[in-house]
Amino acid sequence: MTEKITQKVSSNGRIVIPKEWRDKLNIDDKNIVEMELKDNKTILIKKKIHPLEIEDNLFEGVSPFTEEELDKAKKSLFPIKD
Repeated sequence: MTEKITQKVSSNGRIVIPKEWRDKLNIDDKNIVEMELKDNKTILIKKKIHPLEIEDNLFEGVSPFTEEELDKAKKSLFPIKD
């Protein structure tokens, strides 16, 4: 789905990303965006994803290990020899 808007460019060259779009993309003043000029007529703006943001989503929906599971994994990885 493509959404379009028309905006006026300010006297110092600024444009505003609409709040609705910022909300959809979870963009705030801590984010960085990448701008790309295509064919000298189109400006493409992409949200740069911080590596920690990716890491946060990697384990979404994964249950934490129990103490028993952790102990079993430790013993199999680091067996103690008598």
